[in-house]
Amino acid sequence: MVSIFLPMYNEERILRKSVLEVCGSASKALGKFEILIVDDSSHDHSGEIGRALARTDPRVRYLRFDNGPSRRENLAKAFSEAKGEIILFSDTDLAADISALKNLVGAIEGRYDVAIGCRYMKGSNTKRKLTRRLISFLYNNFIRLYFGSRIKDHNCGFKAFRRDVLLELVKEAGYDSRFRRGWFWDAEIIVRAQTMGFRIKEIPVNWKEGKKSTFSLKRELIMVPYVIKLKKRVGVEGRREGAKRGVPTGKND
Repeated sequence: MVSIFLPMYNEERILRKSVLEVCGSASKALGKFEILIVDDSSHDHSGEIGRALARTDPRVRYLRFDNGPSRRENLAKAFSEAKGEIILFSDTDLAADISALKNLVGAIEGRYDVAIGCRYMKGSNTKRKLTRRLISFLYNNFIRLYFGSRIKDHNCGFKAFRRDVLLELVKEAGYDSRFRRGWFWDAEIIVRAQTMGFRIKEIPVNWKEGKKSTFSLKRELIMVPYVIKLKKRVGVEGRREGAKRGVPTGKND
């Protein structure tokens, strides 16, 4: 089974349509699957819509957190609810073409532990504002230089993992109750996966910037002290966990 997570915050305008679209794509591309809507403390009608979808379709489940919005922290906590051996998550606006889920899941069913949607490799098609392209370019290059990452796109909100691998990564990363980590959660998980020797595959995706974005450069700057302190810690923790399993340096394509 594949567990598909859709994290959302105040998405009453698109939630129903997105869930139905994911159901349609998953029904064609996958065998058994479930969809988990993770409500990060919405205060519009998203909760009502999510509950109604869960009542209507037994493949849909609705989970709510009341301490957010947390960006990724509550999503990470929700992963333990997955029934599937493979966990995939996608931003609810489906900025990344959901049809690529077949390729992500296929990579995990093959020899990979982690599969990442990538907007910056051959075969991808990305439509977004120039300012956001520039921020993303600088951010990804900083992660590569500072942490020695080999990944092209750390923050595409479309990723798949072996369940046991993701739960181990989430445990190592911990829960940031002060929400200082912000959107850096994605990059940290991928950096940890490399340090701990997990096999990673990047897969090209078609990606279109959504009309609504919760990204704020000013707000995300609060993560800078966290990122600076993380470098030494993630290296030590990752090598320790990798050594326990006898895993060499992580491989990725």
